[in-house]
Amino acid sequence: MPISIRYQNDATQECVLRPAPLVSISTAVNKVGDESVGVTYSISLTGSLLPDLGFPYSRDVHTVFFKAWKDGELKTFAGHGINTANFKGPYSSFDPTVSHVGTLGPLQQAIPNDSTLDAIFFKQKVLRALFALDGQRMEIMPVHGDKPAVICYPRVISIDFAEGNYINRCDYTINLEADTLLSASPEPGGGNKVQDAGNPMFKQGYSDLYESQIEAISGAYISSFSDGWTLEAEEGKGETGGERLVPRSYRITHSMSAQGRTHYQPNDAGSEVKKVPGWKNAKLYILANLVSSLQTPSSSGIHSYPNLGVYPTQAMDEGGPQLLPLPILPQQTSIGEGSISLIEQYRGFNHVRTEEVDVAGGSYTLTDTWLLASGSAYETYSMSISSSSDGPFIDISIDGTVTGLTEHSPSGEKMGGVYPDLTENNSAYGNAIKKFHEISNSGKYGISCDIFKRANNSVAVPLNSQPKSVSLGLNEYTGDVTYALSFDNRPTNIISGVLSESISVDDTYPGDIFASIPVIGRKTGPVLQYIGGRTEYKRSLNLELVMDYTDIGYGNERTSLMLTKPSIVEPTKTQIKSLIKEMSPEQEPGVRKYFIDPPSESWSPREGRYTFNISWTYELDR
Repeated sequence: MPISIRYQNDATQECVLRPAPLVSISTAVNKVGDESVGVTYSISLTGSLLPDLGFPYSRDVHTVFFKAWKDGELKTFAGHGINTANFKGPYSSFDPTVSHVGTLGPLQQAIPNDSTLDAIFFKQKVLRALFALDGQRMEIMPVHGDKPAVICYPRVISIDFAEGNYINRCDYTINLEADTLLSASPEPGGGNKVQDAGNPMFKQGYSDLYESQIEAISGAYISSFSDGWTLEAEEGKGETGGERLVPRSYRITHSMSAQGRTHYQPNDAGSEVKKVPGWKNAKLYILANLVSSLQTPSSSGIHSYPNLGVYPTQAMDEGGPQLLPLPILPQQTSIGEGSISLIEQYRGFNHVRTEEVDVAGGSYTLTDTWLLASGSAYETYSMSISSSSDGPFIDISIDGTVTGLTEHSPSGEKMGGVYPDLTENNSAYGNAIKKFHEISNSGKYGISCDIFKRANNSVAVPLNSQPKSVSLGLNEYTGDVTYALSFDNRPTNIISGVLSESISVDDTYPGDIFASIPVIGRKTGPVLQYIGGRTEYKRSLNLELVMDYTDIGYGNERTSLMLTKPSIVEPTKTQIKSLIKEMSPEQEPGVRKYFIDPPSESWSPREGRYTFNISWTYELDR
């Protein structure tokens, strides 16, 4: 029973262990509770290393092959016509031209008595290198040698060399671990047939199962699995349900976790080896056994809150029966059934899914949470706060989604088989719009807006009640309203009905009046002479406004183009006048008199942009 190893999964580097070790295979069924989730094959190779016989060949301390006997002659391998450059495997110690079939075997080497330890230590080194990699193709060959009896791609657990003086032999034990044992029956596209198809991981009942099909089944390569549900009260989150008030909501959490094993199998070509890491196998198992329909319709057609116990069933297609995942552990019909009785009153909202991948540990965890409430719409949002040293303001961004709910079944059965109008009040889209109007103050925002309150309560400084930016998205078919708003603590606008305003005031103070007299040949420049007196005081005001889009006229008549100018429309007309009065030097103490330069204004009615400029020249009484 020779053992063949494809070193580094190279088909041209097939290494046969001689003398052939004894093989022990044990099967461990992996269980979670009383449920089987797979098997693990433990393979032990117990053999001996002989200094002068078998593969690998021995080398001395100078890494030169010891001489070998052939036809009664002791020569180097080259002397026997054997090209060692063609040897394969670790340290090129295996002759691929010598078959393990028949009587012809490795040549016997001549090892001096004082070099047997060198030879055995070298063979130990070769053996460690040969099994240094996981997932190498290993074949257990029968004597006839035309087809392997067992094929596997094991993980290496340990390599142990027994103690001894290593004069004439060294016993060893190699412990391996495999997830599947394959036969030599290739499938049409490559790969091999799986042995022991009746083990617990193949409950589908297929008599012929190929390695490439196992991945589709999912769950064959995990060592443990957990599935848990929790239900807890959420006080202070009452919802209205029809004509009654439900005092509280509930939060439901579903967590699924699996510990996977790294698995090796032939790739689609059948030559190289495909490595599937443990975390990916765990993920495949979780996703395959995740409840596919989280809401099960009742007899009335109304969907109840997330349920357990809804699992895939075997389906048929044109190609015959499909390979389906194993069922997960048995569950009750619905969480809370018979204890809290939330089946019809509550719905699952605010679904959040978190994914945890431990690449090094080979585990995968998926956690779902819902808010169980009875309202007609629910909302999810996230908020971020940022500030910068190059600006005085704090920025708060809120991104959210409002999803409307409806009692209409997806098939429209509640409406007699007719799909309801998407815009009606009781539709998902209509309820989403209604909810958004509630939290956004009908799109006008301000201090009474719920979205603004969330942002304002998240920081210690008062925010401007009008958002700095607004972005909305509407989906009538899914009943979603998405929004992205940003707030900051910029001062509240003085002018009402504007999206943004910019006010700048420039003051020019008096300076000396002097004469600059050029002098020919004077290297220090002109002569500066004070002639008495000072320059005047000056002040200028610049106002820039961007009007609210609801106040912009888009017509072609004078009313839309000119009569919407902020300086002639109330209340902006009065507010601009008041601002000019406040900025005027008239209000400054000690101003004896002042003069106004010609003011100017600019109005772009299509863009809603307005600018106003005014300047004063004034003098003080001292």
